[in-house]
Amino acid sequence: MAGIKILLVEDDWIIAKEITLSLNDLGFEVLGQCDNGEEALQLIHQQKPDLVLLDIGLAGEMNGIELGKQLREKQLAPFIFLTALADAATIEKAKLTEPYAYLVKPVTADTLYATIELTLHNAAQKKDVQPTPPLKEALGIGDSIFVKTRNRMEKVWLKDILWVEASDIYALICTATGKYLLNNSLKTVEEKFPDASFMRVHRSYLVNMDKVEAIEEDDILIGAARIPVGKTYRDKLMKRISFL
Repeated sequence: MAGIKILLVEDDWIIAKEITLSLNDLGFEVLGQCDNGEEALQLIHQQKPDLVLLDIGLAGEMNGIELGKQLREKQLAPFIFLTALADAATIEKAKLTEPYAYLVKPVTADTLYATIELTLHNAAQKKDVQPTPPLKEALGIGDSIFVKTRNRMEKVWLKDILWVEASDIYALICTATGKYLLNNSLKTVEEKFPDASFMRVHRSYLVNMDKVEAIEEDDILIGAARIPVGKTYRDKLMKRISFL
């Protein structure tokens, strides 16, 4: 995520701090954090962020919806709305600004990452950048796949994949060095990845069995990560492994 610049516009300093820490941990460059629309607009013109995370309920003369409207009309930057509000009137007003996505606070790191990746991908497509090829085409090159990360395609070796997890209707590939979002469901990934190495252990997880270090009663351990084992998958898992 190096080189991706994000501006956070949030007037709750506790939430702003939590999101900033998550963005830093995910490897994004946080240009700064401001709590009002006027200051945000000035920073956007000066620093030209790749993405703006924007609180709908900003205080002041320029609220989040008004700032979003200006970002869209002037094509200054793609933006994602942050909201704790779910009333129909607010959502209807927000829809008119055509945000790339909505995030309901509090936001988990995984949801934040997946939403940002999809937003950057969709924004790039609007600039005529080629989208990620279908997985069945990507798997045509030996034991690797090519995954789109914004403006380039990166090769990911299957042997380096630790696990794949469901992220809404998409799949998130996890390696020791990073995460990659696929424009495919976990079911599609399971069908295409080789059975000899990969196994479904939960409705939301497909693991590389070569990377499994230990198995506890309800979890698989891969490094410091704990992958849950679903009840319907446990018997098949135990038949798969060899033990004395």
